Amino acid sequence: MASVAHITREVSANVLAAETLRLAVDACPYAMVMTDSAGRIVLVNAETERLFGYAREELVGNAIEFLLPERLREGHTRVRREFTLHPAPRKLSSGRNLLGRHRDGREFPIDIGLYPLPSSGISMVLNVIVDKAEAKRMDRLKDEFVSTVSHELRTPLTSIAGSLGLLIGGAAGTLPEPAARLIRIAQNNSQRLIRLINDILDIEKIESGQLVFNFKRLSARALAEQVIDANRGYADGFHVQIRLDAAATAGEVYVDPDRLSQVITNLLSNAIKFSPPDGEVDVTVEENQGSVRIAVRDHGNGIPTEFRPRIFEKFAQADTTDARKKGGTGLGLSIVRQIVTRLGGTVGFDDAPGGGTVFFVDLPTWDQIAARESDTESGMHAGRILLCGSDPDAALALRENLRPSSFTTDFAYSAADAIARSQNGGYDAIIVDTDVPDGGAGLVRDLRAQPATYKTPIVALSADGEFARHRASGAQTSVTEWVRKPVDIDRLAPILVRLIIQRGSSRPSILHVDDDQDMLEIVAQTLDTTAHVISVDSIEGARYALLVHNFDLAILDIGLGAVSGLDLLPDLRRRDAPIPVIIFSAHAANLKDNPQIRANLNKASTASLRDLVSAVHDRLMLQSPAVQETA
Repeated sequence: MASVAHITREVSANVLAAETLRLAVDACPYAMVMTDSAGRIVLVNAETERLFGYAREELVGNAIEFLLPERLREGHTRVRREFTLHPAPRKLSSGRNLLGRHRDGREFPIDIGLYPLPSSGISMVLNVIVDKAEAKRMDRLKDEFVSTVSHELRTPLTSIAGSLGLLIGGAAGTLPEPAARLIRIAQNNSQRLIRLINDILDIEKIESGQLVFNFKRLSARALAEQVIDANRGYADGFHVQIRLDAAATAGEVYVDPDRLSQVITNLLSNAIKFSPPDGEVDVTVEENQGSVRIAVRDHGNGIPTEFRPRIFEKFAQADTTDARKKGGTGLGLSIVRQIVTRLGGTVGFDDAPGGGTVFFVDLPTWDQIAARESDTESGMHAGRILLCGSDPDAALALRENLRPSSFTTDFAYSAADAIARSQNGGYDAIIVDTDVPDGGAGLVRDLRAQPATYKTPIVALSADGEFARHRASGAQTSVTEWVRKPVDIDRLAPILVRLIIQRGSSRPSILHVDDDQDMLEIVAQTLDTTAHVISVDSIEGARYALLVHNFDLAILDIGLGAVSGLDLLPDLRRRDAPIPVIIFSAHAANLKDNPQIRANLNKASTASLRDLVSAVHDRLMLQSPAVQETA
């Protein structure tokens, strides 16, 4: 009887646990869909019903592709099957533009996270689906609320502070000392509130990507000297001296001078406030191993140990009597870190020898920035893009966001550099940020005047506040597409794909698969006048290319490291009309009985490229409408 009671308790506990799990999943604010190894839906939560408009009994038993538009289902099925071979938590939508389909036919952008759940030998997958449009809307509402409140507070406070300043200056006559003292207290606190609001606005602009950065090549030492001179009056109020190290190097960097000045000013302000009377603040500029370090050292009491992990957080202040007496908003160092990050650098601090603290900012040198201009990473090259912009950090981020869509991206940081690169690069499209120095609409017109780029698609990036002005300037007649900043990669990537396809729609498209990078480059250049060649160096890259592009012909190398290019043949047959294949390999293979193989060439022979060009030409001629009409 005891064993029966034990089993009963265990069953009850399992039932309770299952019901608790079901309630927890149902309460989740994200759509959660559990699928089996075949991709069939076995469980959905309430948010899934709300997001897609279906009752759960209508979804259970269907393939998860039922929630996508029909044109995306086949591609998603392939990616899902590949996931089952290598299950690991990941974002399926990373680098891809996934859309969900509501019951009423409406489509909306989504993110999907996949989480394998092996249980009792059955492979289950938890699909977590997020409505990207709703998430962006909520973020926008939050940002607009913060901005509106801050602006509404700053306007009256500026008037109050100005009026109090006039009273202190004697605009209403000489005030009794008690009244003057109270007015000074009010004026000081109103100024403190204005600084707090300005800091909040800066934080909001930085985090939303709306803070404009105008990058220039300059000397870090020269800028430090200007900031030090501007802050000597503030230091005199604390009886503190600021000294620039005589050994400071020039330190050429590529930054926004106003924003870097704000960083140095904040560091100097903190150092001055926490220095003892008659103390000294030391500033150094050093260059070492591709970076420039700007350091500000005080001779104060140092930073409390318990406060160090939080020092760069928003509204963080050391909870000590001395620190509270110094005042401040607790936002200065958070702003410093975010600005330095946007400048492509890092910020940190350390104990100074002999007491005090040294804060330092490390920025890449101009030489380091210039070395990033060419995208040298190997892989799939469906299109080469020239990005003309002034922000190196934003350029790097955009390059990485475009890479999953098979683009390689070169940079130009000035109008002159953009013209020089565009004449020699053979770019499929050009992105022009209207903030590029000496560029914008003028750069677009100059690009259109060049023989190499007068037909190249140009996408212009413009901040919301500048969008209408740039369009009204007349540049719209030369710009192919306009995209607002901050850039939504889910909008930009499809635009680039469409423009490149439209530009090359009259040319055949060829997929070339080979793990030899030199051979990929040689074949692409050799066939450039004949077709648009997309080069990939792996089976995985080829399968992704097949999801997003239509090909007229495929060129395969048999030996791809540990795998064979022939493994791709089934993927090339999964269409209404199988893609013809030319084997171009140093590895021999007997493929006479395979009707899909139209030529079997030895790339190691002296006439290999000539034979390849001839085979490609013959194959494409057979597919041309003119030949088919006469056949």
